[in-house]
Amino acid sequence: MTQRPLILDNNQDPWQIIDTPWGEMEAWRASTMATGTMGALAQVAAIVRSDAAALQERTVAFDAKKASVLRTVNKLLSFMSRVDALTSRVEALEKKRRADEAAAREFEEPIEEPPGMGDDTSAPSGELHALPPSEVPEPALEVEGDEVEFELPEPKDLTGSVIPQPTSIQLNEG
Repeated sequence: MTQRPLILDNNQDPWQIIDTPWGEMEAWRASTMATGTMGALAQVAAIVRSDAAALQERTVAFDAKKASVLRTVNKLLSFMSRVDALTSRVEALEKKRRADEAAAREFEEPIEEPPGMGDDTSAPSGELHALPPSEVPEPALEVEGDEVEFELPEPKDLTGSVIPQPTSIQLNEG
């Protein structure tokens, strides 16, 4: 193997095995032993730290997305359970309505038309028409000044005796 310098440059792979006065070893270890510093190892540590920081950022972003998706899924599941409950209620009401209609049809009797009713009868139109004269006699009305007097038939008591009636009713206009 060719002898390489013991001090690493920035383009050299720190993990490459090189021949050193101390034997074959990684380039970073040989550089550290030669200079008494940890230059190459510091580079490795910096790479590891930056990779770890990037991985941490991706993990945090992934966790945030996962939490958001879980919230959305939970909301959707809650909504779907309410929709299922409402659907069940509507189906139960529809089933009950059909059963009630079937029961009503079972007990329904045909309606017979009254005699003399046919298709030639006309429906009332709501117009005014004359009524036949009443056969109940109107009481006689005698007027004397401001007094109005009615003559009504004598009411009878259920026991058969006659109940006296007032002779006149006075109406005061005022």
